[in-house]
Amino acid sequence: MNRLRAIVLIAGGLCCIAPGVYGADEKASGASRRPNSADPHPGERALERLERMTPEQRSKALANLPPERRQQIEQKLQEFDRLSPEERVRERNQLERMNSLPPQRQNQVRRSIRQFEQLPDDRKLLVRRELDRMAAMPDDARRAWMNTEEFRNRYTPNEQQMMQNLSEILPENRDNKD
Repeated sequence: MNRLRAIVLIAGGLCCIAPGVYGADEKASGASRRPNSADPHPGERALERLERMTPEQRSKALANLPPERRQQIEQKLQEFDRLSPEERVRERNQLERMNSLPPQRQNQVRRSIRQFEQLPDDRKLLVRRELDRMAAMPDDARRAWMNTEEFRNRYTPNEQQMMQNLSEILPENRDNKD
């Protein structure tokens, strides 16, 4: 969950600097590659560009940010760089699922991520395990499980809502469908 939060924060933060990221290599190529103002996910595009840059190019692209924000983004990018290729794909898929939601739902998911981070360690572990278990379920089975008495008795209403929101960005598992 920390990685997902990091990816969401990186992409969200990068949308503010997307013009700088796009402009970092425009001078070298002579081409204008400014993002389309209708691009609904400029932060995601900026993340992709930053991934392809050398450390020097990244530094230049992030140079206009406040130092604290720049340091946060650089740290999250380093964490992302350390992921295996499979983990990167999984994180990108979750980000794509997040971006496919309407803005209001995206905000609810972000709020649920923050709530998850604030849970006591024992509850966080329990909720994380449940989310991992639900990630292996097809969407319809996941929804059915969250409507069972057993699920409702095991988790507080706030935890249930949090998992409901977070389940929207869990990978869709089609392998288990009958």
